[in-house]
Amino acid sequence: MRRGLPALAAALALAAPGGAAAAQKALTFHAAFGPGARLGASTAIVFSGDIADRRIPVIELRLLTPAGVDLASSGLGVASCTRPRSDILSVVVPAADDSRPCPVNSLMGLGSAVASLDMEPRIDGTATLDVYAGGSVEDKPGLVIVANTYNPVRFHLFYQGYLYIPPPGYGVGVAILLPQAPQPPFGAALMLSHVRAAIGGSGITYTKTRHGHRETYHPRGVTLPEQCPRSGFRFRLIARFADGARRQADAVVACPKR
Repeated sequence: MRRGLPALAAALALAAPGGAAAAQKALTFHAAFGPGARLGASTAIVFSGDIADRRIPVIELRLLTPAGVDLASSGLGVASCTRPRSDILSVVVPAADDSRPCPVNSLMGLGSAVASLDMEPRIDGTATLDVYAGGSVEDKPGLVIVANTYNPVRFHLFYQGYLYIPPPGYGVGVAILLPQAPQPPFGAALMLSHVRAAIGGSGITYTKTRHGHRETYHPRGVTLPEQCPRSGFRFRLIARFADGARRQADAVVACPKR
C-alpha cells in the first residue's frame, strides 16, 4: 500500500471509455457485507470498483445503498472532521506528521486506491483511504475523504462528500466530489483504476471516557433490516466524468442469515 508516487493514490479520478464496446465495461462494481453479517444486526459494508479505461477524470462518484440500509442508526461518526477550506480547494496537502488529520471518533471507513499519473510512461501507485464524518454541505451531512500517499513524498489529498436522500428503492446516497488538484503533482492528471473501501468494521476504533478513564471501543456498523428483499440487497455505483459522460453499475448482495 505504501509504494508508488504519492499523488497517484488518492486521485479518485476515473476515466471514460473509448467506444461503445468499452462503454459496457467501463465500470465494474462489487459489494459485500462484513464477516458474520446477520439480518437485524450491524455489519460493515464493503465495496470496490474497477475502471477498465482511464482517459478522462471523474468529477463525482456516488454510492447508493439498498432500502433499509442506512447510516443513521450506526454508531459511526460521533465526532466531526473540520478541515480548512484551503485544504479542500488545493486537494494536495503535504503530510506534516504520522497522526490522522481528523478526530479518531469521526472515522467511518477505511480503504485503498490504485491510481496513476496520466503521463508517458504511465506510473501506477497506491494509497490508503480514510472516510470521515464532516461538517454539513449545503444542509446535508458532510464527509471528508482523505487519501494518504507515501513515496517518494508523503501527501494528504482531501476530498469533500455528503449524504443525501436517493431515488426510491434505495436507503442512502453517498456522493464524493472529485476535482482535480489546481496544481497536480508533476503537472499530470490523476487517474483511478481501482478503489476499495469498508464503511464500519473492526478496523475502526473510537475512544470514550468512562468513570474518569479513557476507553477504546469498536462502534456499531451499518444495521441491516430484519427482512431481506427476495432478490437480495442491491447497491449501485455511479461515476460522472469531466466530459459529461455518466456510467453506473449494480451489485447484489445475497441475503445473510438471521
